[in-house]
Amino acid sequence: MPFEFEFDFRKNEDALWLIAFAFLIIAALVGMAQIGQDVTPMDTGTPRLLEWSDWQLLQAQRAYTKELSILRTDAMQLSQVLDLKANPVTTQFLIEQIAQDTKEGDASLASARLALENAALNVRDWSTGTLDRDTAILSVQDALTLLQQ
Repeated sequence: MPFEFEFDFRKNEDALWLIAFAFLIIAALVGMAQIGQDVTPMDTGTPRLLEWSDWQLLQAQRAYTKELSILRTDAMQLSQVLDLKANPVTTQFLIEQIAQDTKEGDASLASARLALENAALNVRDWSTGTLDRDTAILSVQDALTLLQQ
């Protein structure tokens, strides 16, 4: 003899909403715990509360890492341009993008930004035929060296 179960949620609609709400609360707590685990500062293996200075340091590290990644990508694109046939038009678009990326940023990357900006100008000059390729290559290598921190 088979057993039959019947669920009628229309009668217990409040219970269904309560279960859904409880599930959302549990999911939010698990998500917050995961985020907290990534950003909680540790003092000799013991977690401590995140202070304002810790939060500012975390934000500064993220900004530094992001800017460094952008500058490295720009330098790699410059080196790829040097591997191709000189095209002043496409090179100019890249140079303009690099000028935007090097306009401002973290003070600790100032020398790297300057080297990348100089390398971009040298690659532009190479693409127009006013500078030899070896000088442009050396300037891109100098920028890449500064960005390998």
